[in-house]
Order: sequence, then C-alpha cells, then structure tokens
Amino acid sequence: MQSQFAERRPSKPEQTGQGVAATADPRTRLEDAITALLPAPQSPLHEVAHFHFSRFGKLLRGRTALAVAAAVGLDDARALHWALAVELMHNASLVHDDICDRDEQRRHRSTIFSAFGTPLAICFGDWLVARSFEAATAAVADGQGGAAFAALAAAMRRLSEGQAAEFTGAPVLTWQTYDQVVGEKTAPLILAPIEGPLMLAGADRHLAPVRRAIHALGLAYQMSNDMLDVLGKDGGAAAYNDLRRRAPNAVSVSFRSLLVNGHRAAFDAWMSSPAGDDIEPWAEQIAATGALEICAQRLQEQLDICRRECADLPDGLRAALSPLVSYLEKATAATPARAAGAEGAGIKWLRAPTAPGWPQRRAVSSSAVVLVAWRRRSAAVPWATM
Repeated sequence: MQSQFAERRPSKPEQTGQGVAATADPRTRLEDAITALLPAPQSPLHEVAHFHFSRFGKLLRGRTALAVAAAVGLDDARALHWALAVELMHNASLVHDDICDRDEQRRHRSTIFSAFGTPLAICFGDWLVARSFEAATAAVADGQGGAAFAALAAAMRRLSEGQAAEFTGAPVLTWQTYDQVVGEKTAPLILAPIEGPLMLAGADRHLAPVRRAIHALGLAYQMSNDMLDVLGKDGGAAAYNDLRRRAPNAVSVSFRSLLVNGHRAAFDAWMSSPAGDDIEPWAEQIAATGALEICAQRLQEQLDICRRECADLPDGLRAALSPLVSYLEKATAATPARAAGAEGAGIKWLRAPTAPGWPQRRAVSSSAVVLVAWRRRSAAVPWATM
C-alpha cells in the first residue's frame, strides 16, 4: 500500500554502514517534511494548518525518533516517516487537549480552538491523526513493522482514554488514580518515538526497560507541569487552572494527602462539584501547606527510577535518548527553583489560614521548602555520566 507520504520521499542519500545517511540536520528534515504535507491554499484547513505550524516547536519527539533509529540501524527513509508520524500525532493531541480544556493560550500564543473555533479545531486535529497514520504506514516496509503501527494506534487510544478520564467519573484524588490517568495521558506519546524504531529494527529486547523508564519520566514531567500550573508559570492565562476545572493535578493530590477528617471530605465534595471560579479559599490553603514539597519529592523519585532503568541500556541507545531525557529532566528540575522565586498568583493570594483540620504552616515557607527539599535530594548522578 503506497501512501501520499511515500510519494514525497526525498531522494536517496548515500548509504552508510548504519542504514542511510541523512542529508540535513534532523530539525530541518522534519520541518521540511511537515511543510511539504500542509494543505494547499484551496483547502478549508489551509489557514488553520499554516497558523499552527508557523512555529514548529522543539520537534523533540521527531528528533528522538531519528536518533533512536540511527542507534539501532533503521533505514533512514523509514525513520523519517516514523518521526513524522509521532510529531503529527503529538500535535493532534495538543489541538484536541486545548478543545477539551477550553484553553485559549498555549505557551503564550492563541490555540487553534480560540483562534478558529471548536469545529475547525476538531477537523484539524482529526486531519493530523489521519496524516500521522499515513506516515506510519509508509514506515512499515513490506509488511514488516506491523507491531509498531499497532503501538502508535494504542498510544492514541490510551491518550484519548486518559483525557476522557478527566471528564467522566470521580475526580482524581489519590496518587494511585493520578498515576493511572497520567500514565495513560502523558507517557504514550513520549514512548512512541522510541518504541517504534526499536520495533521496526527488531530491537525488541530493549523495550521493557525503555517502557519502564519513559513511564516514570512521563509522570515526572506531568508533575512538573502541574506545579507550574499552580505557580502560574505554565504559559496559560492564569494560575490554578487545573483546580478551576477540577482536573487532575499532582499538587492537588499532594494537598489532599495532608488533610484529615472533615476537611478532606469537604475538599472531596468540592472537587466533585461543577467547575467554576470559586477556587480562592482552596488555592490559599494549597499554597500555604507542604503540597509543593510532596510533589517535588515524588517527582524526584520518578526521575531516580528513570535513571536506574536507563543505566543498563547500550551506550548508543542511551546517547540517542539523552536529548529527550535531559530536556525533560531539565524541565522538571527547574520547577522547584521557579517555585522558590515565585511571587505569582499562587503566593499573592495567601492570607492567614482559618479552616480547621488542615496543616498549619507559614504561607511564606511553601516555595522555600520546595527548593530546600530539592537540593537535598538532587545529588543524583547526571544523565551524561550514567
């Protein structure tokens, strides 16, 4: 089966001992490949698509896919198709996520949902999913690699189920349910750029430790994002957006773990109520307790798991994973430092606590204690020296 992607394959570069050599740096190749498939001017999705890809972002997943593919000797053309598939799927997930969350900004820029409306945002997200599977089809050569194709479909299914869990059933109030929901929503599309090349190249023996490492890393990354949401530093319009939507957030789960008796029941009942703006009393209490400290500690535990699982991987594969892991580790490690310097929305709401049953801790200590805890636990071996 030949797809439109197969028709756009670049001219074949010179062969090397490790598959096919690239003719340009990974970022340029990915940008060119994405640009080549954008809708033509007569398409109803032309303006939407070009607005969305006027900035390509870090292309971290695609670049990781290319690096892993090179490490395991996967043919360069198939590697590029797979890298394109995961980047397009990732972008589809962002578009749909913004619709679900009603987010008007992402990284200080209008979302597709806010700029073009819900109908076009849905259509564009679906178009990206379809294009992703076309690219994945081109990566499967002569019927080989069907497991990788199925894994990409499973990643999107798991992500959709994880996203849907935010809007159905009981709120996420415990670490067990948080790990389940986040594991489905965040980890799959961090794993896909690594899992696919391993499967396509027949390097399945590395899948188990890689999956465990990326699951832990995905949890840590989401916890970092949750902390930034509380601090108002995640690029959204306001702090505590997750709390306002009653959405899963590691800081909220940490806060609940500190509550006892009737106060925990009151928080549970409030989290089960319809979303709204009546968040200030709870936001004050979250900022005044050790919830951020608990988050920082659990985040570090997940990073430690990731390091242990990656330690025994072959040098070439670990080097290929290094940009992704280092970026996510850097992003998570920066969160406590930002908390320590925060003068933002979470801190400015603080007043003396009055509700009975919740831990009495000076409000000013919440950010400082995070940095102290982080520094105490941050003697772990850097990725580059593992």
